[in-house]
Amino acid sequence: MYFFNWSFFLITFGRVAGRIPVTLGITIAAFILGFGWSLILGAVQIYKVPVARQLARAYISFIRGTPMLIQLLICNLLLPGIIWRITGYNVGRYWPPIVFVIFAYAFNVAAFLSEILRASLIGVGRGQQEAAYSVGLTEIQSLWYVMLPQALRIALPGMGNSLSGLLKDTSLAFSAAGILDIMGMVSTNATAAFRNSSGAVVSATFREMEGYIGAAIIFFALCILLEQGMQFLSRRLDKGFISPKGG
Repeated sequence: MYFFNWSFFLITFGRVAGRIPVTLGITIAAFILGFGWSLILGAVQIYKVPVARQLARAYISFIRGTPMLIQLLICNLLLPGIIWRITGYNVGRYWPPIVFVIFAYAFNVAAFLSEILRASLIGVGRGQQEAAYSVGLTEIQSLWYVMLPQALRIALPGMGNSLSGLLKDTSLAFSAAGILDIMGMVSTNATAAFRNSSGAVVSATFREMEGYIGAAIIFFALCILLEQGMQFLSRRLDKGFISPKGG
């Protein structure tokens, strides 16, 4: 069929699949950084830290109320200048664009994770915190050793959804910063010349349908794997193989 070429699909699929490590690398790095930032955002709200609590609420509202693409563009253009102003070091000259893309995704996912964690911490209940105080734990120790492990168990499904959403949002990295990830390869492969199976150079075809379908299959498969992984972890937690440890 004219609108779909199977031979080109197979060539494109192999090239697109080769960029999976880039997409997963962005996803994992951003999720780890975002999780750390979300703990801070959630804590200042739970403990009602003056000023910081209001700033956290404003930050979360801004992130949740603006498109991811705009956040990527702002972070990619503005963050290097802010770091330069503060440190005097021109990071935009030495750091690759993927670094700022990871920061943008981390800032985004942190806003959603902080709300999930905050609700989960509230769900644990004050009784657990008071029990921690009764055995001599400080406020920070009770949060880290008692409240947070139980809250993470409650928050796991929501965190899984955020991780899947983050993975899919990485499809915007090429549009915002030219990152050659899965979607970046789709776009460049449709316009770049390549060699066919006989070794002859084939001119650019400007065919993107095959690439988009291949990318959709890859993203779908990765999301299914993430979902299965989260379900497995949830079952392990429910059976008590992984249990919170006190200090």
